[in-house]
Amino acid sequence: MVDKALFIGSSGAKDSMHELEILANNLANITTTGFRADHEVIKQVPINENNKQTRFYSSVDKSFSNFEPGPITETGRDLDVAISGQGFIAVQSKSGQEAFTRAGDLQLKNGFLTTQAGDLVLGSSGVVNVPDQAQRIALGQDGTITVKIAGQTDMVNIDRIKLVNPDISKLHKGIDGLFYLAEGESARQDNSVRVRPGALEGSNVNAVEALTDLIELSRRFEMHTHLMKDFKDNASKANQILSLPR
Repeated sequence: MVDKALFIGSSGAKDSMHELEILANNLANITTTGFRADHEVIKQVPINENNKQTRFYSSVDKSFSNFEPGPITETGRDLDVAISGQGFIAVQSKSGQEAFTRAGDLQLKNGFLTTQAGDLVLGSSGVVNVPDQAQRIALGQDGTITVKIAGQTDMVNIDRIKLVNPDISKLHKGIDGLFYLAEGESARQDNSVRVRPGALEGSNVNAVEALTDLIELSRRFEMHTHLMKDFKDNASKANQILSLPR
C-alpha cells in the first residue's frame, strides 16, 4: 500500500518538476525574438488492482507549442522582418536540415544571410548569398531581397527569402528552438506569406500567466514531496509498532 502511494506521489512530483522546467524556460525567453511558448498535457493513468481501478498516477500525455502570434515592434532596421499572420522563415539548421523560425532579426555573416543564432536563411534555390560589393540590403514584404552594388545606382534583386506555412500540427520543436517537419520533409514556398520589414515579433509568452502557473506548480510539487515524506514516516512508524514484543 505504502509503496503504491509513494509511486503515485513520486510520479506527480516528477511531472510537476517537468512542468516547472518548461515554465522556467518560457520565462527565460520572454524577450527572445519570435519565441513560442511550450506547454504539456498531463493525463491520469489508472492502476489496475484486482481488476479495479482504485488509484491513478499522472503521466505526460503530450507536449506542444503555442503558435499564437507575439507582439510586433517597429525597429527600422533593414535586416529585421516580422511575419504578418501565419508562416515561418525557412532556414538551414546547423545539422543541415530545413527548419523554420519566426525570429526575423537577420544579419550578414561571411556573405550569407543568417539568423542571430547563425542558421542560414534559405532562398529560392538554397541559402541566401549576398555579393561582397553590396553596400545596402533591403527586404520586401514578399521576402524579396534587393541590394545596392557599389558603383551602381539602382537596387538589384538577388533572391527571395523562402517563406512557408506548413501544417503546424506536423511541426515539432528541436532543442535548438527551431521547428521541424518529419525527418526528410521540407515545406514549399508559400507566396501568400508576408513579412513586415523593419519590425520584429516578440515572444508570445504571457509573463503574468506564466508566473501564476509557476507559483501554482511550485506549491503542487511541494505538496507531492510532503505526501511522500508522510507516507514514508507512517510506514516507519507502522514497522516500529509491528516489531514491538508481544
